[in-house]
Amino acid sequence: MQPQRRRTKYSQAVHDIIVSLGHATNAEIAAKLRDDFDDVSDTTVHRVTKRLLADNIIGTAPSASDGSHRFDANISSHDHFECGHCDNLRDITIGNDIRGILSAELDGCMLSGRLLITGDCRTCINKGGE
Repeated sequence: MQPQRRRTKYSQAVHDIIVSLGHATNAEIAAKLRDDFDDVSDTTVHRVTKRLLADNIIGTAPSASDGSHRFDANISSHDHFECGHCDNLRDITIGNDIRGILSAELDGCMLSGRLLITGDCRTCINKGGE
């Protein structure tokens, strides 16, 4: 296990942004980061997220609808719900009882890792799916 690197102003700011958003792409992080550091490059943001990921300070989340990598503030094992309209991603926990039902539906295949459930979020439903 490699020692944790020192925290720079960028790494702390990027981490804070991911924590505030829950899940974020490099583009979303860069846009928010430029509120305080207007000359920060996309390359710097990429390097910082790569380092935070390698140091296990952030995790990965399912990709955004445009294929962009998304980062997760929650590094514990968990599942996700993704809205098919607005691309909003939220953490959920799918219990063992539901996993058992899914396993039975799959003829006893064992489920491992995180699950991604897609659908329509309440906000989009209330807006009429626009």
